[in-house]
Amino acid sequence: MDEDVTAVRRQFPARIKAIDDLSARSEDFREICRDFADAQSALQKWNVSTDPKREERVVEYQELIAELSKEIEGALDASVPPTAR
Repeated sequence: MDEDVTAVRRQFPARIKAIDDLSARSEDFREICRDFADAQSALQKWNVSTDPKREERVVEYQELIAELSKEIEGALDASVPPTAR
């Protein structure tokens, strides 16, 4: 399993099966996972940065991660048949 999907699995441990199923069949979902993992990595770097723009970048990446989390949840919700919910 690639690290991008692993980052999403860590964020949503209760939905690991749905994440694995959707990532196995959807390139679009895997791309969202890549974006999510990249944003988390960038946030970690900015959190320890001494750059004067640190606070601004931290807020930007926190917002991006929140948006991607909602997008991931929406994709997972849409991938589950209504009778299985």
